[in-house]
Amino acid sequence: MSQSRPFALQVRSSAGLYGADRVVLALNRALDRGGARGRLLSINNYRMHEQALHDVASSSGQDAVLLPCRGRVDAATIGALSAQIGAARGRTGTPPVVHVHDYKSAFYAWLATRREHHSGQPAPLVATLHGWVEGSTALRLYTRLELALLRRFDALVVVAAEQIDRLARAGVPRSRIRHVDNGIECPVRDEAAASALRAQLRIAPDAHVFSAVARLSSEKNLAMLLRAFAPVASRHPHAVLMIVGDGPERESLETLAGDLALNGRVRFLGMRHDMPAIYTLTDHLVLPSLTEGMPLVVLEAMACEVPVIASAVGDIPRLLEHSAHGRTVPPGDAEALESALEAAVTTPRARDIAARDFVRERHSAQAMAAAYVTLYRELLEARHARRAS
Repeated sequence: MSQSRPFALQVRSSAGLYGADRVVLALNRALDRGGARGRLLSINNYRMHEQALHDVASSSGQDAVLLPCRGRVDAATIGALSAQIGAARGRTGTPPVVHVHDYKSAFYAWLATRREHHSGQPAPLVATLHGWVEGSTALRLYTRLELALLRRFDALVVVAAEQIDRLARAGVPRSRIRHVDNGIECPVRDEAAASALRAQLRIAPDAHVFSAVARLSSEKNLAMLLRAFAPVASRHPHAVLMIVGDGPERESLETLAGDLALNGRVRFLGMRHDMPAIYTLTDHLVLPSLTEGMPLVVLEAMACEVPVIASAVGDIPRLLEHSAHGRTVPPGDAEALESALEAAVTTPRARDIAARDFVRERHSAQAMAAAYVTLYRELLEARHARRAS
């Protein structure tokens, strides 16, 4: 068993192409080079016309399948996932690892694997918790339900060390908890594309460009960023803020920007697929989140030598220990954030070479895949040993 090539089914219900989605894409692509086989199973989001995660995976040549789903609970989804598990087992002669990346996928994976218990060797279940969202009552309920379900999984993977104690307090045995750092396919600076983007957005050559790259939702705390940026913008006419991403708070954030007289100083760019150009154009990335695990945007900015200003939440402080120019602020502290923005705009620009080198060495997609392949093999060997005993 130790030399076998695990087959891992990555299961994800996606609402766009955000940080966790990019982690899944990078992992699925890197598994082939890391001694495993990966297939990305995207659960159809019936509320959306486009299935971005599946579309990007399939168009880039990944092994990707879109599972049907026509409502909150759809028996067809369970059947389709069960069929994928069975097909993988038939192909390799051993069960695949079913690796889920959100609560909806966890629910369907649990039901699908219950169907195959008669095999005597059901597929191991792994869940990566990409971070809890503290938000609406519905989301908090989902979190409680997810934890109740995930206690039954073979392994739970956290992407930030602080999540280990939280899971243990929720009743998950520590022996089932693993910590695997997020990895990325490191972007490279693209000066030509950044120059073209600067011209397109009519950003002056001497502008100091702050960028926030995030889902526009309450936990990202972008309203506080706008309020902190407003006095800085009034003192420094060359300061510009780009907000990259979309989400439920976009309209209210655009209204707030107008109320703060920031029209023309804040650019709402929506979802973008030219992130190397965005990062290259950026002088400082700003992430004022109230909660995070290990955010990909911080890793990507560091890989592109962009200094980061971010809340001291999740693993952000640990990451920025390896940065020459990054800094953290207390979460929810608007005055501290304003001071950090002021210091940034009045300090000579500098690329963060130390941050780039750290991310490329420690947080590559290949390093992440290697850690997961080790886990997959351990679970399959344990399952095989239990069956043999």
